[in-house]
Amino acid sequence: MRLPGLFLVLVLVSMVLASCGDGPVTEPSDATTCVELTRAGRVVAEQVLDSLAGRTLASLEADDPDHPFAAVDRLMRTSEFEDRARQLGCGRGELEVAACLAYQGLAQQAEGDLALEYLAPYFTACG
Repeated sequence: MRLPGLFLVLVLVSMVLASCGDGPVTEPSDATTCVELTRAGRVVAEQVLDSLAGRTLASLEADDPDHPFAAVDRLMRTSEFEDRARQLGCGRGELEVAACLAYQGLAQQAEGDLALEYLAPYFTACG
């Protein structure tokens, strides 16, 4: 099975990229690799977790009954990330593997059921 080999390569690439460059990539448009794109995604995930901390669906609905997750959607900027992934030629599988590495430890930052629900797809992808 080639997955462990791919995983090792991605870990090594992540370490090399982390040791050089001007600093962490926080915007999808600044990412020059798929690994950097997932690092920018982690920054956004942390912002989303902060915005959901201790919140309930009822409190989100009270803020905006028609679009309770509007603030989360604005933070996530899904189309920006999808466009940049397409420009960089990032495959879904490659992004999932890189995200499993980049998003480690986020569960400890989650406060409340909504935050855990937001992270559920990452837990599923990382097995």
